[in-house]
Amino acid sequence: MGWTLTLSAKGQLTIPKDLREAINLHPGDEVVYSVVNGDLVITPKNIDFGDLVGLLGNPPNGPATLEEIDAAVLAAGGANVLDIGDDEQADAAE
Repeated sequence: MGWTLTLSAKGQLTIPKDLREAINLHPGDEVVYSVVNGDLVITPKNIDFGDLVGLLGNPPNGPATLEEIDAAVLAAGGANVLDIGDDEQADAAE
């Protein structure tokens, strides 16, 4: 099912009642706006992250282990917050 929302002159969107009910959204709830591959994704902050499994499709290289996820996060920018030696950084870069 899809919905069409119209942006007001003030940049506001009204979420139709049936859509709010479908995603269990109530007055005062917060939502997160994201852009994924050029598409706007609006996610209620009250959602259980387990419900998001599969939202982005299958991983291109198959499922990742927790160790692989940790390594990817570290490589993407977390290394600067850890106190690791230059030898370990050089090993991680290889």
